[in-house]
Amino acid sequence: MPWLIAFAISWLVFFALARREFWISHLAGGLSACIIQLVTDFIGHDLKLYQVSSPLLSIFCSSAFFTFGPVFTMGALFGQYLPGARWLQGLHILVFSGLFLLQEHMFMLAGVLDYINWYHPASFMINFLVFVFLAWVVESQRKGWR
Repeated sequence: MPWLIAFAISWLVFFALARREFWISHLAGGLSACIIQLVTDFIGHDLKLYQVSSPLLSIFCSSAFFTFGPVFTMGALFGQYLPGARWLQGLHILVFSGLFLLQEHMFMLAGVLDYINWYHPASFMINFLVFVFLAWVVESQRKGWR
């Protein structure tokens, strides 16, 4: 049930904050985030670093409701609100990395995510690297993939 609740809340926040003129950024950020999350969760599950419980609808060792809810919408909104100044982009990346870590922690508290051989600082570092990559994808898309 936590996966379904997170899915619904994510899309409500997305529709409240998304602007239609940024649909390319939404797709670039959201789909890139989904692909990275699925690969990361598959590897994390295979290496027994963490485990997803009760996914409702499983996709590559993860919950489809998580992938196409919080992950897609956070990636899309990340892309839409990515600032132009580099130092602000760094702050933006840190904030989104922290929010994603908070979300993971809430899933742990709900009992649907278990860290086996994993811990929060490692998760924050992975989140940070993912958002750095997403910033590059969105910036590249904005500048025409030069």
